Amino acid sequence: MIFLRGRRRMLFAGAGGALALLAAVTVPASAQTTAPAAVGVKLAGGPLGMNIAPWDALYTGSSGAIIQGLMKKAGINQIRYGGGVTADYFNFKTNTDIGRCLPNSAPAEYSAKCAVHDALYFGLFSKNARALHAQSFVTVNYGSGTPALAAAWVKQSKTKAGQQVGLWEIGNENYGCWEVNNELATAPADFKGYKEGVNADCPMNVQGLDAGMTTMATSYAAHAPRFMAAMKAVSSSAQLGVPWAFGANVGGASVGDNTEWNNTVIPAVRKYLSFVDVHWYPFNFGGNMGGKNPTAQAVLKSLFQIAPVYKQTRAQLNALAPAAKMVVGETGVTYLPTTIPCTPVGALFAAGDALSWLAAGAESVDWWQLNSYGNIGSKCSKPDEGMFTSAAKPVPQTPYIGYLLVSALTKPGAQLRTLSTSNNANVLAFQSVSNGKVAVALINTNTKSGIHLKFASSLHGKLKTLSYKAAGQNSSNTRTVAGVTTATAVAKGLTVPAESIVVLTTG
Repeated sequence: MIFLRGRRRMLFAGAGGALALLAAVTVPASAQTTAPAAVGVKLAGGPLGMNIAPWDALYTGSSGAIIQGLMKKAGINQIRYGGGVTADYFNFKTNTDIGRCLPNSAPAEYSAKCAVHDALYFGLFSKNARALHAQSFVTVNYGSGTPALAAAWVKQSKTKAGQQVGLWEIGNENYGCWEVNNELATAPADFKGYKEGVNADCPMNVQGLDAGMTTMATSYAAHAPRFMAAMKAVSSSAQLGVPWAFGANVGGASVGDNTEWNNTVIPAVRKYLSFVDVHWYPFNFGGNMGGKNPTAQAVLKSLFQIAPVYKQTRAQLNALAPAAKMVVGETGVTYLPTTIPCTPVGALFAAGDALSWLAAGAESVDWWQLNSYGNIGSKCSKPDEGMFTSAAKPVPQTPYIGYLLVSALTKPGAQLRTLSTSNNANVLAFQSVSNGKVAVALINTNTKSGIHLKFASSLHGKLKTLSYKAAGQNSSNTRTVAGVTTATAVAKGLTVPAESIVVLTTG
């Protein structure tokens, strides 16, 4: 069983801390051949999101201006601020993180020499978000912060113009021993000697899986409500959320004894709870696709897991807190750097990922992450997690193209639903209606064969098309092609190339 993730989301297992990887979950045959139910949902105020950390200097200065223009073009309307594990060792008041001070995580460390002043302070982050007309989603410091610090952040966001926050989460992935977690040393857990990222000190290793997760969950269930009460005292309308733990059905985000976490935490925070945050990574490999790692085809087929995973999670949440909504605060193919952002698979996955979660009922989907300094030049060739390269003049990587294409369907307030087609086994299809304009996206996940497709939709009149396919790409795999057609022509059938996205829009 895997318990620990390092600061760059690495997983470890075993008493000796040896690296171990979970096997990717096999997509059930039924998920591969059955389209999700075509039930429409109204999209929330910030459905298409991005993770950006306080340390990310790329979102400042001239490079930030370039990224800002690209994100606006792609319709990104939510930004999650915290940076994964960084959230639990970041102080917004001092604008410092203590990643270099760990395992020392006492409040005094935030003014110590080891503390780092981060480039993207909250005021600048907020200014950028407002310029995008994007909603802010903030993860407050649970691991080494205090209820008073969290409440002060809510107060500042409420009283300073332009710093409003739509969603607040209490800590990052506090079910795992890769997070700073000072509360463990106090009642009721009284677990001494815990160190973030040290496998031997993890409660699930020291006490065993069941007892250890009980320790983690009981501690969070005792302390998180104090944070939430303090935040609500400042703003009764604050939308507050907590981490939700997936089980073994999500290969890259599984948490041992996840039901103990969910069943303990959610009832304890229910009176304050607006949403839960799920982090979805279907795989846990790094490097290249193929060989011992999943193929491009396997990666794209994982998109068919999303609808059943949402349905299962929603049923579990209904039993615990039926009014709570679900956001996808982090997502990607895997939590490790791969070359997928350099390939067409990155575009198809990002597009299918966002639309599948939103059509199923998630409030928002936030890509992990803006950049990860995997490719520091203008070309994507090395393993990475980001949507952009980390050059002084950043350029888009392929997940950005996926967001760019689906932005026509993810406008706040739009009615989004799945479509049934003549080939539900290979094609993900969606329709969105916003202010009378219709947009349809067709994603052919088959990496070898084009498909002649028939489907019913609300398309009418003259149509604009924007398409992307793996074949005939440019050197950066970011080429899209615009065109025109008619709804009458589409109704007779449309050939969707292998490994491609086709978006059709009216108006």
